[in-house]
Amino acid sequence: MTDMLTRYARLLAASADAHVALQGGKVSRSDDMWLADFGGAAGFANGATLLREPEDLGRLAGEALEFAGLHEGPGLFYLWGGWPLPEPVAPWRTDGQPPLMIREPGEPPRLPHHVEEVTGDPAEFEATVARAYPLDRAGWQPGRLFGAGVHATGWRLFLGRLDGLPVATAAAYTYDGLTEVNYVSVAPEARGRGFAAAVTFAAACADPAAPAMLLASDLGLPVYQKMGFRELTRFHMWAYER
Repeated sequence: MTDMLTRYARLLAASADAHVALQGGKVSRSDDMWLADFGGAAGFANGATLLREPEDLGRLAGEALEFAGLHEGPGLFYLWGGWPLPEPVAPWRTDGQPPLMIREPGEPPRLPHHVEEVTGDPAEFEATVARAYPLDRAGWQPGRLFGAGVHATGWRLFLGRLDGLPVATAAAYTYDGLTEVNYVSVAPEARGRGFAAAVTFAAACADPAAPAMLLASDLGLPVYQKMGFRELTRFHMWAYER
């Protein structure tokens, strides 16, 4: 379990590094944690990812705050990992314990939904994430997460359409034999119609040989369980409002 938590932590951190640096943000790495910051509100993308069970959490939390302070913000900055965290000291606050889930490699089922991989301009994908996730509540700004060069970073983007209109998203990033599934969103008008599973299958099977991992929301948990994802543990999150 410890090895898998460390591998997932590196996967999560590497996926953030991949396009934070491209967008002009800041990244930093140590043996204990990897840090990434877009320099403004970006949903869950700004944070310090613990790579192993912390021996000196106070020091690491301080280093994360110092790193977050390199940008004025706004937006949340996270400290998170697969190991239990105690009650934080201000200015940190707790921010949930989402299930960390894994699905072994396997062919996706044939579904009737229209899902396409976005290989050109990512603006429509990004706008759909912002509306369906939604990211606007986090102060998201167009172009921050998915700029024109995102395809060169290794991220793969999938878009679901209903009657030709974009209504669902998911993204995949593969590193060290694991695929992270992220940015799963379905617009309100398309929920309950199978789109969450359709776009998640597309992302999870982006690399047919790699197990897929994700952090589940309460809304998505039953969907992922039906898809064959199983819970490994709970991810522990602190947040800092800049």
